[in-house]
Amino acid sequence: MEIKVCGPGCANCTRAENIVREALAEAGIDAQLYKITDFAEMAKLGVLSTPAIVINGKIKCVGKVPSKNEVLEWIK
Repeated sequence: MEIKVCGPGCANCTRAENIVREALAEAGIDAQLYKITDFAEMAKLGVLSTPAIVINGKIKCVGKVPSKNEVLEWIK
């Protein structure tokens, strides 16, 4: 599983990344987690607002910090 957390490094982007890490640890899932800060790269993924979560190439969340329960649903 490949998870990309997109954002320039603002507080909400950092919170989103931490929630994804917590959800992965709680579910016991080993995934490749990438932090994407380059806006050109985000645009290639189809992300125009941050924070955003992309799992296996599919955008799951844009422009908001997801809850841990949402992330757990996406990764199961």
